[in-house]
Amino acid sequence: MTIEEQIDPLFVGRAAETRWLEQRLLSREFRQRPIFLTGVGGIGKTSLIRAFLASHPSQAIVRWLDLYQAPESAVTLEDFIRDLYAERPRGEVLVIVDGAEALTDQEISHATGRFFNLKAVRSVVFISRRTPPPGVDTLELGPLGAAETVSLLKAFTPANLTADILEEAALSTGGHPLAASLLAKLLPESPDRAAWDVIRGRLYDIERTIRVPPTGIVSAAGPRIVTAREALVEALRKRPESIYDLSPRKFEELIADLLTNMGWEVELTGVTRDGGKDMLAYLNTDLGRLLCLVEAKRYRRDRQVGVDLVRSLYGTLYDHQANSAMLVTTSSFSADARELQKKHQYHLSLRDYADIIGWLHRYKRAV
Repeated sequence: MTIEEQIDPLFVGRAAETRWLEQRLLSREFRQRPIFLTGVGGIGKTSLIRAFLASHPSQAIVRWLDLYQAPESAVTLEDFIRDLYAERPRGEVLVIVDGAEALTDQEISHATGRFFNLKAVRSVVFISRRTPPPGVDTLELGPLGAAETVSLLKAFTPANLTADILEEAALSTGGHPLAASLLAKLLPESPDRAAWDVIRGRLYDIERTIRVPPTGIVSAAGPRIVTAREALVEALRKRPESIYDLSPRKFEELIADLLTNMGWEVELTGVTRDGGKDMLAYLNTDLGRLLCLVEAKRYRRDRQVGVDLVRSLYGTLYDHQANSAMLVTTSSFSADARELQKKHQYHLSLRDYADIIGWLHRYKRAV
């Protein structure tokens, strides 16, 4: 598939960002200098690069590594570099590494050196959700402007929605493209009060990534009131892969909400000083009050949780004299991690992507 075929037909705006890329990728002044394109999940980083390449055709050869690929078709960074060396391309090469948040600063530095050892490599672009290493040219992608967000919403929503509704909807998404697409699915086809009720629920306040304010509400068809958290759960039921667009902290908050819905009292720990646990979950039973330490890891699909993390959590369990500990991830667990859990099955539990989807579908709505 060509870059032109991959470009998102709904791509809008980003004029200033495009000019920044023109300077870095087309000027000889920046030759053999890596750049970072950062921003929260769903903000349009990959779409921007594809749109740029499609609108700025050149003689450069594009080599694209997608670290988000499914495990069965995944190519590792080392495989990619080895294949590039074996290819010995004739002509200038532009390297794109998408999903670079999976790499450490050391891996990025090592890969950059390997890439630029090939004189044919003109530029390397790392696309990542995290903060880049120091000293790297960085473009942080922020929200779309109001007019751009309205243009995007028009492509998703029924044509008969009024300008006022579209403008209010654009404001409620915070200029986040993914939030705009999700909100558009909730808007009714007719421009009546129901549309305003959905919008004023303020489902999406994109501060770091998809965020559901705890006090927001959304009026749904019928007499029942749906909380904003329930709306997020419903959106994830329909598009479970969107869970990978949540920031790690927002993923922790989602897991805390799901456990609360099961009857646990959940206390989230600090963002950075969690001591090997992300939340404390309490359950009152006839046998006494139980404490479970919970750690949540929002990993990509092909990044397994290894035994070291499970062993560390087991140590934290005894440090805090809790009853049990649970590690929850959006990916899966290695064989040795599973084996360790079996040895301590009454104290340790492991929950993966399939378990989370099950929790989402068993989520009980408020009456």
